[in-house]
Amino acid sequence: MDVFGEEISPADRISEKKIQSEDLTNIKGAQILLVEDNEINQQVAREILAGGGLKVTVANDGQEAVIAVQNGDYDVILMDIQMPVMDGYTATRRIRKWESERRNAEVATQNGEGGLKAQSSKLKVEDRVQASNLQPLTSNIPIIAMTAHAMAGDEQKSLKAGMNDHVTKPIDPDQLFASLVKWIKPSAAAKGLPAPEGPAAAAPSEHDPAVPDENDLPDSLPGFDLTAGLARIMGNKRLYRKLLLDFGANYGGAANEIRQALEAGDFEQAHSLVHNIKGLAGNLEALDLKTAAVNIEILVKGQSEETVDEKQLQDKIAALEYALAQALDAVQTLGPAAEKPTLDGNEPPWASVPPELIKRAGDDIIAAAEMGDVTQIKAMAEELKSESDAMAPFSDELIRLADDFDFDGILKMVRALDS
Repeated sequence: MDVFGEEISPADRISEKKIQSEDLTNIKGAQILLVEDNEINQQVAREILAGGGLKVTVANDGQEAVIAVQNGDYDVILMDIQMPVMDGYTATRRIRKWESERRNAEVATQNGEGGLKAQSSKLKVEDRVQASNLQPLTSNIPIIAMTAHAMAGDEQKSLKAGMNDHVTKPIDPDQLFASLVKWIKPSAAAKGLPAPEGPAAAAPSEHDPAVPDENDLPDSLPGFDLTAGLARIMGNKRLYRKLLLDFGANYGGAANEIRQALEAGDFEQAHSLVHNIKGLAGNLEALDLKTAAVNIEILVKGQSEETVDEKQLQDKIAALEYALAQALDAVQTLGPAAEKPTLDGNEPPWASVPPELIKRAGDDIIAAAEMGDVTQIKAMAEELKSESDAMAPFSDELIRLADDFDFDGILKMVRALDS
């Protein structure tokens, strides 16, 4: 529908919003495993999920997701499809296989090898009653595919791999929350820690005079729908500006990488790179860039040097290069990214915090940062501030970094103070 310029019926949205308003509070505190390889897309998804009071852990690829599931406890998995190292289909099949083996092992332990066959049969009958038509009989954790694929059969491919549902990318908050409400059991969500009110409660509002002007946004930006982009991340202007600047800093060579892959005849790599640009442009609401990426993705998917139309290919890649250059030029007008505090030279105001508090909390903060747990980091920051007034500058900086999803900055700050 997206590729061919069609819109989803407003009637479809009404039921989603009704579900969200009535039932979203029942799943607050749920543990979400977000499997996504693109950092900017991770930050967009985090903001949406945190706005719903959900706790998020990030896995950067399918292999990390399999390990996380085997060592953690999650209420739902949001699984990107196309990722390096291990794609979403493979990761889902491995998770389902591990769940099935674990279940069989538990039954064998409880009943002995002689009763395994009968008990397994009983489990299958019970699962068949409780599961939906889409849910695999061996599943424990609902897995929701996040896909920007527009080809017929992709949804069935996701379900065949063992996924329960899918949401489209770029993520629509209403659609995502409706799917989460559908698959997360309220009793399971209650296992989570008390949920925050969302990032807006901790971050300065757009009318707060403490917010520096450079963190604001212009009324318009060529090639971008700022209104839609802000709506996607729950109105967080500071984060949206940061995402735009991150895009400008990191994607200057993206078109050249795609062209090099095509010239080398590596159409699979070219498709992966274009797919990444398409998803990123969708999340940032870079409209012209998204259109150009969609057009070239359709052309190169499943193609080779022998089958692709060379003239069309050159036209499409030129259009992508132009759209990307226009988008990059636009974000440069926002100015440089805000400088992050440095621990070199003059000591920051939190350098004199009580060492015993840092020593006690440092390992927990580092663990939360490595897992990408924004909620836990902010909770620990508030607790430290309540224990000592001297911790206020450190705690405030910790919260600021968490709001910006700057986990590297958190790790650097804590390790420097703990050394």
